[in-house]
Amino acid sequence: METGVKGETRTVDLQTGALTLTVEHGPSIDDLCAFAARANPKRGFLIVSKVLGRHIPARPAAMRRTMRDLTDQLSADLPGPVIFLGMAETATALGQGVFGAYAERTNRDSLVYLQTSRQQMPGAHVLAQFEEGHSHATTHMVQVAHPSMLPLLAEARTLVIVDDESSTGNTFLAAAEAMHHVMPKLQQIHTVCITDWSNGDYLASMPLPAQRHSILAGRMEWAPAAGVPKAALASGSNAPGMAPADAMQSRGGLTAEERAHRDFYEAAEGERILVLGDGEHSYEALLIAEDIEKQGGIAAVQCITRSPALKGHAMQSVSLFEDSYGSGAPCFLYNILAHRPDRIIIAAEVPFNQDKMAHAALEELGADIDVELVECRYGAAS
Repeated sequence: METGVKGETRTVDLQTGALTLTVEHGPSIDDLCAFAARANPKRGFLIVSKVLGRHIPARPAAMRRTMRDLTDQLSADLPGPVIFLGMAETATALGQGVFGAYAERTNRDSLVYLQTSRQQMPGAHVLAQFEEGHSHATTHMVQVAHPSMLPLLAEARTLVIVDDESSTGNTFLAAAEAMHHVMPKLQQIHTVCITDWSNGDYLASMPLPAQRHSILAGRMEWAPAAGVPKAALASGSNAPGMAPADAMQSRGGLTAEERAHRDFYEAAEGERILVLGDGEHSYEALLIAEDIEKQGGIAAVQCITRSPALKGHAMQSVSLFEDSYGSGAPCFLYNILAHRPDRIIIAAEVPFNQDKMAHAALEELGADIDVELVECRYGAAS
């Protein structure tokens, strides 16, 4: 990535208003960010990460580099136990990747990865809940499935909260307050995100001493467009779903990175393959993409998501999906053709009709591409 110039300013005119960004440190805005308008009355803009593997295709090497760059900003001797918390749904893969990179770099014990979730995990204890006010889906659950993790949580000294982007820091603040309430021995909090536009204003309100870490940091101003009707969120946007019994264990806590039991699909040299995650189930899509590239394929990662956005700017296409977790919440897939794929693989912990919906989306765009649904099953947590 190129080195950014402090003070770089960009104004982006969206259907819903004007977003002005100013860089304080980090690479150029264009290295990391694209933009779109949200279909959300609470917030009209969406900063679209180019390295997250969510709304637009990201190469697996770029995703891993981002995870390592963020991890390198964390001290190797953080007081332990250290709890990593990835924010649903957008940052669940990023959070697990940062956790895994930190464990690999430090070779430490007493590290735990948790993620927030909008899906209920069978048999899990809901440790904490908090609200993300600006979101299309406001309620976050933090669940623990294995009683053996409770002593580590009770003794935790450091909390690392991982999200993809921070506009105000209010989500970090809500998560920190909720987790501090259930982890009374916490001493410090670290927030981690790819781009941080909060100017650090939230740090003074944190319940404990806190530090922020990001690849790019700056500040933003948002001016809603006058006379533009606000979008209405669809009914059920905040409804919880249900995860299956053999779903990914990161919803209930991990002490090591997880990999699904799944079929292995061969890739031809130079074959362009788009790997889709489904909602919070996104880390396995990265692992599949890495397997493809080891065989000489050209892989990219994206995800089916609840996040509603308007067509235009970074969103070249918008395709509607049903939620495979049974919540009834509308789901979307953006830019399905942006990677110019020869084949599409959907990594699902709940096999539903994602492949049929993808075929319908492709047909609507005039494309005929093979789509394969890969069932991903998980065993007990480490």
